[in-house]
Amino acid sequence: MTPDKPSTRKQPGVVDLHLKPGYNQGDAVDRQLARFRGELESAIRAGAAEIVFIHGAGTGRLKDEIRRIVAEDYPSCSWQDAPFSRFGVGGATLIVIKHR
Repeated sequence: MTPDKPSTRKQPGVVDLHLKPGYNQGDAVDRQLARFRGELESAIRAGAAEIVFIHGAGTGRLKDEIRRIVAEDYPSCSWQDAPFSRFGVGGATLIVIKHR
């Protein structure tokens, strides 16, 4: 019997999508979504099992867009609310990445 190999997958990362004060709010969501896509694609390439995106509760626009993008463009991924005990209610989304 051979011992189990240790997992080579990275621990979940956390990405805060909040912008610094004074940033031009006109293109804020577009900039946040571009960062979201870049970070998610990096996590997928790195073999991560999951990644958390902090988007805040706010109006829900950024959260809704993130979840729509995952559902439509990333078939190897699924989303769920991140743990409330760590990130608060509705303020973060956990993306689970399925690798073959």
